[in-house]
Amino acid sequence: MYYIKPLLCAASLGVALAVELAIAPSSAMPIAPNVLAAELDAHEQPQISKVKNAKPKPSNPPPPPPPKNPDSSAPGGRRDRTTCPQDTEAVTTGSSLTALGPTTKPGLTLAERPIFLVYVPKTSAKTAEFSLRNQNGSGVYRTTVTLTKTPDIVTISLPSNAPPLEIKKRYTWSFAVICNPSDRIKDQFVTGTVQRTELEPTRLRQIEQAPLKQRFLLYQKDDIWYDALPILLELRRSQPNDSSISAAWREFLQSAGVDVMIDDKLKDNKLKDNK
Repeated sequence: MYYIKPLLCAASLGVALAVELAIAPSSAMPIAPNVLAAELDAHEQPQISKVKNAKPKPSNPPPPPPPKNPDSSAPGGRRDRTTCPQDTEAVTTGSSLTALGPTTKPGLTLAERPIFLVYVPKTSAKTAEFSLRNQNGSGVYRTTVTLTKTPDIVTISLPSNAPPLEIKKRYTWSFAVICNPSDRIKDQFVTGTVQRTELEPTRLRQIEQAPLKQRFLLYQKDDIWYDALPILLELRRSQPNDSSISAAWREFLQSAGVDVMIDDKLKDNKLKDNK
């Protein structure tokens, strides 16, 4: 009985510290390696390739996220086990299901409907579910994604009929691999947090008019994670032998706490386009 009050005080202090850390501002991501920056200074004009985005089938109207979806809102968070039970023997090494987003803070975007990327390891599962909810926990958008070739990076784009993200508002997204459609409690999922922001018009024009490589660097300098990553992935795919891009890819992922070993699994794969 004498120990209850001290324990309650300690628990309250722990909760307060956790809340304070969750809302504390984070520093900008480090700039890509000097070799890439030096190349951009030489005014190289690489061909701008359009990122192949997912075109998922939207729900109409969008229902709220399923009740079995993640119970953790930590950016880039994941369960201890991120492999379907039936895949345990087949997948014994390598990277697990991974949300490509900052793990310690919300990733920023300028887009009303940003692009989300997830690394999916080899699995026998045929479908996954993407969902987005606002900071109040209300469902904004949900869709089913077909898994046709794994391991790979799956790209999800919000369609034009999805509600646009509001500026300065935080959203939590989740990607759940449906291991057993009859028992959703067995879903394996990852989550991320995104927040829409805005830049000064002059800066925005500078970014929009820049060549692809420099556009990535400008996004990175302004900490615009969700807009920088698809560009870097496209550069990685279109120029796989460019060591400066490979180095920038690894450093960019590492700066956000993402598994850099994902790169080794994808050298021979093409960017997945879910249609």
